[in-house]
Amino acid sequence: MPYEANVTDVAYRYDGSFAGFLCCVFESYARHEIPSEVCPPEEGQLNLFGTREILTDRQRAKRVAVGLDRLGPQVKDRIVTGFLSTDPGKDLTLLRFARRCFAQGPQAVQMLGDPDVAAAFAIERAVNNEAGKFIEFIRFEERDGMLGTVIHPKHQVLPLLRGHFCSRLPDEDFLIFDATHGTALVRRGGQVQYLTMEHYTPGTDEDELNWQQLWKRFFKALTIEERRNEKAQMNHVQKRFWKDMVEMQGSV
Repeated sequence: MPYEANVTDVAYRYDGSFAGFLCCVFESYARHEIPSEVCPPEEGQLNLFGTREILTDRQRAKRVAVGLDRLGPQVKDRIVTGFLSTDPGKDLTLLRFARRCFAQGPQAVQMLGDPDVAAAFAIERAVNNEAGKFIEFIRFEERDGMLGTVIHPKHQVLPLLRGHFCSRLPDEDFLIFDATHGTALVRRGGQVQYLTMEHYTPGTDEDELNWQQLWKRFFKALTIEERRNEKAQMNHVQKRFWKDMVEMQGSV
């Protein structure tokens, strides 16, 4: 597939689903054009020119997905992970990256001197870095007979947390509520699903609350107030993560 195409003033609008995004890639090839923007519902159009509504067609999406599979896991993972980003403009960046890889082959993923490849790499890295922070710093509590926690991520990282916590907690039911995006990852009875949620109710079990107080006291006992350095703490974990960490509540 050729990479070079007419760069148009037309913005693509689609339904925000991954299948819909793949249909945008299909449309770009079918029309031999690269759009000026690719806009999911939550993003407003920035240009003043025409808009093309891209309908989600499962067959077209499947054809593009098969093509990505042929390019190998590095290319596909970069696009799938990058799609979890909430950064404005990420859809156009990933579309241009996909076109570069279809034109150059799997080796294009390493061409970081290319602006489209470098931009897609930066998006993937940002999402993975945030997911890594939550894997390290998530704090569960006992809640309604299962483990529960609330997080406030910038990106939609729940799919990247799924494998880790299902593996680390093989015999536990758990819920991770993404309060930023109103979704929850739930594992119950060995079944995993994503649910829409509006709010998270903290556990009220007395034993659990006692354990939380003990953990706070332990953390405080380890702290030397005279050497407390908030800036150094933020170098290890950004302050936006603190409100979801039991031991840091009261420090925000």
